[in-house]
Amino acid sequence: LPARDDDDEGTKRVRFEAPKQYTGLVHALLVSVLAFYILLDVLRASNPADMYYNRGVAGGLSDATRDTIERTNWLFLGYLVHDTVQIVTQFPRLGKVDMLAHHCVFVVASILSGVSQTMMLPFSWLLLGEFSTPILCLRWLIQQMTYELKSERVVRWARALGYKGEAVSSVKNAGKQLEFVTSVGFMATFFIVRILCYTSGFFNMLYNWHTGVLDPIPKSVTNTLLVLVSCGAGLNWYWFSLMVKKAMRGPPKPEAKKED
Repeated sequence: LPARDDDDEGTKRVRFEAPKQYTGLVHALLVSVLAFYILLDVLRASNPADMYYNRGVAGGLSDATRDTIERTNWLFLGYLVHDTVQIVTQFPRLGKVDMLAHHCVFVVASILSGVSQTMMLPFSWLLLGEFSTPILCLRWLIQQMTYELKSERVVRWARALGYKGEAVSSVKNAGKQLEFVTSVGFMATFFIVRILCYTSGFFNMLYNWHTGVLDPIPKSVTNTLLVLVSCGAGLNWYWFSLMVKKAMRGPPKPEAKKED
């Protein structure tokens, strides 16, 4: 964090936004690891119905797995509410309508899944999407170091990664190169966890719904969650299309250094 005695507007913005980024980073790392653990446990269930609803202590998932799912849901829901409040109170500084819609969709889905004790398998692959968040936090750090703090560390980082010549002739040029390569890394991770995993899980859920596996779940819960997860899938594909368009432009060209 920049020094507190620095009154520059750029450093004030970094100090203001940093806690949100740090919270998001810690939450993403913890929740994505828990989601992976839950996914492995849920997939071990011999009966497909056990992956979608709890049948009590007589069958289904183990007590340990159910406890982990419940605690992870509270953690996920708590972060979503916290982040949504920040987005609303600082709108549109920390997120626009699409991000607000994304959070609202999964706040409702998290509450509905937790209250009904259903949809454990979709809950696990949905939370795997948090694996991409740490790279997003890294990109935020590079952007702040480049455009707000104008730190020479960005140049050193770029040189350490092999960038030479005009690409490291200024903080801005170096920062743009690092921002682009980080964005590509984020896009690749996003594709794996939020496109491949999410979409395949979504179609698996639709298949089980069609074959009657989800019949014991109240229709109001099933239908609502199907709509919400569909909206989440649409947002994921929308965001991914924007990333692809940006990546296809290629890395930014370094700006010529101005003469004094």
